[in-house]
Amino acid sequence: MTDSKIVLSAKFKLASRYANFGPLLTKMEVDGFRGIKADIEFEYPVTAITGTNGSGKSTLAQLSLCAYRRPVTSSDKRYYVPDFFPVSPVDPAPFTADAAVKYEYQTEKAKDSQSVTVTRVKTKWSGYKRQPERDCYYVGLTLYIPKVEMRDMSIYRSSKIELTDKRDFADGAKYISQILDSAYNDVYFQGIEHNDKQGELGITERFGTSYSENNMGFGEGRVVYMVRLLETSPLQSLFVIEEPETSLHESAQYRLASYLLDVCARRKHQIILTTHSSALTEALPPEARKFVFRGDAGVRVFDRISGSRVRATLSNGRIGKVAVCVEDNFASAMLREMMRRHDPLMLKAVDLVEAGDTKAVLTAKSFYEKAGMKTLAVRDADTAPDEATNIFALPGTMPPEKEVFSCPDVRERIAAEFQVEFTKLMTQYPEMDHHDYVKTVAYEAQEDPAHVRACVIKWFLDANGPDWGADLMKKLSMAI
Repeated sequence: MTDSKIVLSAKFKLASRYANFGPLLTKMEVDGFRGIKADIEFEYPVTAITGTNGSGKSTLAQLSLCAYRRPVTSSDKRYYVPDFFPVSPVDPAPFTADAAVKYEYQTEKAKDSQSVTVTRVKTKWSGYKRQPERDCYYVGLTLYIPKVEMRDMSIYRSSKIELTDKRDFADGAKYISQILDSAYNDVYFQGIEHNDKQGELGITERFGTSYSENNMGFGEGRVVYMVRLLETSPLQSLFVIEEPETSLHESAQYRLASYLLDVCARRKHQIILTTHSSALTEALPPEARKFVFRGDAGVRVFDRISGSRVRATLSNGRIGKVAVCVEDNFASAMLREMMRRHDPLMLKAVDLVEAGDTKAVLTAKSFYEKAGMKTLAVRDADTAPDEATNIFALPGTMPPEKEVFSCPDVRERIAAEFQVEFTKLMTQYPEMDHHDYVKTVAYEAQEDPAHVRACVIKWFLDANGPDWGADLMKKLSMAI
């Protein structure tokens, strides 16, 4: 499974994508479901959607299952919107009156896509008939429920059940051994019956003995059932798997992700999973990672978020942070405000370290790296970046104080808000160091320097629009 990323990426190239994966889902535009208005692109055969509880991960994943008609050769049911969004007295409006979801699919023409929109018309949903066909599977917790919880006949009639046919599971032991990092000699399913009731039990053989799922742990049993479904379903199926890491230790979560890449490469499936596991996301390539953030402004999907950012964000910044070394408090405040505007999740993933001058920034970066901490450096714009070694520069051509205070809009706002004419100050103090700009304005206005600093940075970014700094934010997001 070590080369699965390379193999899968090669098969997913645009020119051969349809031949390998058929009409797979490439994008959804969601509007009006559980408070979500957001777009999500599927840039890879495996997509891991992560985010905090209640952010909308499952909503997006479940809607993807409603994207296909059932193949005429299949006996499985297809999924409709009401399967996941039922209207009832306790949930009278899980979607808005004009809710819609637009699906985009890969077509035989590499650069063309097929679009189908499912919309609410009075009390029914329209658009299903124009969808392509695909076998779809929803893998929630009920894929594997311990028989003791089900009061299955293998538990309460254990001494009276009879064995029927043995159902072999080709290569099941190999894949499960790889995921759980334990040598399984065989994995199969044993048919059982009692009176007119029939069922089956998963059986494993290892360490010189065999045992059924009734003696498995929950994580082990769920992996057995999950792998069987992925290996025996039709080629080019769509799977939505809710939190596949459930009850698995951390290294098994990582290896499970590697297996998902492998099975997609072999069986040409598309897999969309929801997860809270940074170990799992770290095993996937950047284009497979999505982070869903729900805030006061609505729901936003962030692309290609790193495993370290997942860990830092889901822990609310307690663990997994990346050190970002800057020169001083002005650079730190500017970078923080840029992150807030472009990618607020980044704020929980980083610690901004005010190191001193440009040489001190490099010294601090080296120190944190030697301590085993992932570290970036962002120096002022008047120093050259070295992005190959994670050394970046602020936008512009001058130190950030000069960039900000030379902006006409900022000078006008300083005069209006603080009754201070900055141009006159520069005439009065022509040799004033740019590091003293904030302190001097604060003194003249009798304001807190931190307040002045925050104001002028916000005014500057407002004046320059959203594109200013966007390139740096994108680079930092990828590096973090």
